[in-house]
Amino acid sequence: MRKPAQWKVELVKQVAKRIDNHNTVAIVDIHGLRNNQFQSIRRDVRQSAEIRVMRVTLLKKAIETSKKENINLLMPSVQGQVALLTTNDDPVNVNDLLSKKRQMMSPRGGEVASSDITIPEGETSFPPGPMISEFQKAGLQTAIEKGKIVIKKDSVVVKKGETISKERAALLQKLDIRPIEVGLNLVAAFSSGMVYSKDVLAITPEAVSIDIVKSFMSAKALALDTGFIVPEIMPDLIVRARLTAESLAVSAGIVDDANIELFILKAIQEASALQNAAEGKEGKEEKKEEKSGKDEKPGSDEDVSAGLSALFG
Repeated sequence: MRKPAQWKVELVKQVAKRIDNHNTVAIVDIHGLRNNQFQSIRRDVRQSAEIRVMRVTLLKKAIETSKKENINLLMPSVQGQVALLTTNDDPVNVNDLLSKKRQMMSPRGGEVASSDITIPEGETSFPPGPMISEFQKAGLQTAIEKGKIVIKKDSVVVKKGETISKERAALLQKLDIRPIEVGLNLVAAFSSGMVYSKDVLAITPEAVSIDIVKSFMSAKALALDTGFIVPEIMPDLIVRARLTAESLAVSAGIVDDANIELFILKAIQEASALQNAAEGKEGKEEKKEEKSGKDEKPGSDEDVSAGLSALFG
């Protein structure tokens, strides 16, 4: 059997020791991350975490060599282009830290659009020239204004789920449009004998509180609808019963000390409605009389005829 190179043996021991000496061990996805971005993130988190890129086979061997209990639960996450992150910080804080380091970048070509990519209308920095044909090839409506190419209408150049071609990527780079979010994606984190997925770590206390409130309100509404009596809905049931009783009493004309104000309000409303109806009727009659008066104008043809007859007999 071929003996492994000494540097591999030393690397596995070193990484296994680091796994043993830290509270949180995470696997992060580095697929599609450019080297300068990776190095930038690596420097930014250096104070609280170390990120190491190594061959998947060696990383698996280091995990197997580790003495940390249940660390093998992390093994299914070690596949593809991944790196190892070790820290004494809480897994939730690790996930938050990596999320904050994500950036928007222009594509290189070959990426899959996570949403529609739109080139907005407006003036560009390009003078009339070869760029016009590139814009037209991309299906953009353009014009020349004040010596610059102007895009006249918002246009979707890549739809969600489509692969971004190199031609489209080059165009987006020239226009400095950055639709691609890049960064380290946490795949899974191991801490205190358990593995936490990214979805679990993304749950915030605020989101949990909102879900609890929504669930409580839904349960309360269901209890009210079905008449399932529990202490939480008793105030609402009492209010509902009172309103129902008051409505029934008013409809039946039953007056007592508790609802006398409702009858007074009802009387006022009915009186106000009658008054408005009466005023409306009077207004219509006045307008009709005014119109009749206008039809009998002095100086009309009939008045003129009567005047002439009186003069000449």
